[in-house]
Amino acid sequence: MLFLEIIQQMLLPSVFVFILILGGLLLSFRKKNVKVGRLIALTGVGLYYLFSIAPVSDLLLFPLERDYQTIKIEDIKAADKVVLLLGGRESDILRSSEVLRIVHLTNQRTQVIISGVDPLNPRSEEAVAVRRFFTARGVEANNITIENKSRNTWENVRNIREIVGEEPFFLVTSAYHMKRAMREFEKIGGNPIPAPVDFRRRSSYGLISYFPSARNLRNADLAIHEYFGIIFYEFL
Repeated sequence: MLFLEIIQQMLLPSVFVFILILGGLLLSFRKKNVKVGRLIALTGVGLYYLFSIAPVSDLLLFPLERDYQTIKIEDIKAADKVVLLLGGRESDILRSSEVLRIVHLTNQRTQVIISGVDPLNPRSEEAVAVRRFFTARGVEANNITIENKSRNTWENVRNIREIVGEEPFFLVTSAYHMKRAMREFEKIGGNPIPAPVDFRRRSSYGLISYFPSARNLRNADLAIHEYFGIIFYEFL
């Protein structure tokens, strides 16, 4: 598992292009490999540009985000449980806001399940902080359940299945991550109703879209991470 994690990290665009550029520069210091080194470094620079512009990063995100849309008000009565998959501070804010929207639209009757833990810091209290966020905004503490054993999506899905059984529930996670989560629930017979947030793909482009940005490179990393996860989970 650790080996696969290392391979996955090395295949992320931000890491891969860094390796190419650094490796190319190091090779170029050797007289016999100057041309090859420069070619590798320039290839890395070119890939960095491509992955860090909006049209390319959005092209990677499109297959992940296209299948699911923001949940509509008329769908709110379809379930009385909502599962929040934790995914880092930035995403958690948007995901938590969507959970609150669903809870308020159901007149506070919805049970909230917060699932996940930071695999690099299992003692973190991310789920506890999110629970405090909910209770401070009117959600009854008795209606909140914390599932803090799951270190990844594969574990999220199976631990949630043990809690909710075959009952339908709203599944709140980032749009780019929804496809992988839904595929796993389909494997074990869960009944999630997708409620995606944090859509990152743009609908239009201007001149500025072709300038490199850290945000676009981050989006490319997220997309490649999801594709790797989807493929890897097919063998579990």
